[in-house]
Amino acid sequence: MKQIFSKILDFPQLVNQKIMNAKLNSVVDEFDSQNGIRAYVKTIYQIAALVFLLGMEYGVLKAALGFFSDPAVSMIGKVGSILTLLLMAYSAFPIAHVIRSRGESLGGTHHGMVGFIFKDFVVTNIKIVGEVAAIGALFAAFNATLSFVFCTSLFSASSDSMVSMLSGLYSYPMTAATSLIAAIPFFDLSMITNALHSFSGFTLDSAQNAGGWSIENLGMVCNSYINVIIGLAALYVNLAIYNYLYSIVAALVNFVPKLAIPLSIRSKNE
Repeated sequence: MKQIFSKILDFPQLVNQKIMNAKLNSVVDEFDSQNGIRAYVKTIYQIAALVFLLGMEYGVLKAALGFFSDPAVSMIGKVGSILTLLLMAYSAFPIAHVIRSRGESLGGTHHGMVGFIFKDFVVTNIKIVGEVAAIGALFAAFNATLSFVFCTSLFSASSDSMVSMLSGLYSYPMTAATSLIAAIPFFDLSMITNALHSFSGFTLDSAQNAGGWSIENLGMVCNSYINVIIGLAALYVNLAIYNYLYSIVAALVNFVPKLAIPLSIRSKNE
């Protein structure tokens, strides 16, 4: 009876050895939680870059079909929109490259899972969102320029994608910094918090389709290029703030376990 019971308990292991005794078992046994996780995250970003590329190209082409089939669009607008369509289709490639290259940067060595998750991973995603936004703003500026040259509204499209899911990380450092400063008692630091809020929402007026030859529309075209610089400036400010906040938290985490509590517990009879 004992042998039968042992065979029943060993049955899953027996099946596993007979059927799947190959790379799967060795991968599970040899998985390195320290270095292995980076390799898997690297692969995820590579797949995400490909999915983004295909999804954006599909979204742009789908929007283009609706635009060119609209009878209200003028002939000159359709001719100019061929150029903007090519620009929008091409913009997916540098964006996908940013996602892939930044994700591959996580494949290097690190000093522990805490630093990987709370610093490397977050900083990488902040860079991705900021750089993708800057590239999108640059191509929007190109479209605005062509729209101004052709003196009519041209085709423009944007694709909601997985990058939008990370947008919260991009604004998190600025939000955390303003909340932290506002929570400091006995000091009126509202000027600093208001400045941070203003900077995080600061963009110049611009239009992707600035059709019409006028000084106002020319100013919109110029502002669209300046917005690219503003977006990159916000990216580096967010990175600086997050690295500073992370260094404070890391210092506190390292300091608390080192605290020596000078208590001496003795009985009254001693």
